Amino acid sequence: MNYIVKTAMAMCVAACFASCGESADRPDAAAKEQSQDRSEAVVDNIMSRRSIRRYADRQVPRDVLDKIIECGINAPNGRNQQAYEVKVVADSASAAYLADSVKGLYRAPVYMFIANDTGYDMSLIDTGLLSGNIGLAAWAYGIGSVNLGMPVRSIKENPELLKRLGFSEGYDLCLILALGYPAETPDAKPRKSDKVQFVSICE
Repeated sequence: MNYIVKTAMAMCVAACFASCGESADRPDAAAKEQSQDRSEAVVDNIMSRRSIRRYADRQVPRDVLDKIIECGINAPNGRNQQAYEVKVVADSASAAYLADSVKGLYRAPVYMFIANDTGYDMSLIDTGLLSGNIGLAAWAYGIGSVNLGMPVRSIKENPELLKRLGFSEGYDLCLILALGYPAETPDAKPRKSDKVQFVSICE
């Protein structure tokens, strides 16, 4: 169950408690339950997301894309410089052309091309945070995504195509996201928990 559905259910529960008015502590209980439901929804969204490489032949509605993009640009970023540019290709003709022309680009209905501001040495971090938000927001709407690096090289070797994307001077294409409704349900790959360690700096 995705975040939106769980949040809607939690709001219904809160409304029911508010209308009953049986005791003073019921609204607090409803708020606590709603908060817990939202927390569980966020964790479930993170833990269930998978990289999707096969997509259904179905367009993503523009209003959903707009909301996903809004979530993306609300990611944390250094000094609020928002040191990136995003070019979204969502029309079927252009998406098909890219899938046929760019090596390593999975066939998807939507592509997002992300470039970082080379004048800011932390801008790559900002693009990573941006893409993370986009992927999780998309998943909450039932839309899969995959982060792609190899096709960046192919595009950079095609100056004419890179020019068509229209990035401003000083911005360097660094990441591509393919998005669409999933046509596969891949299993989770194992993660190495020992990559994270608790350390003490002070004795």
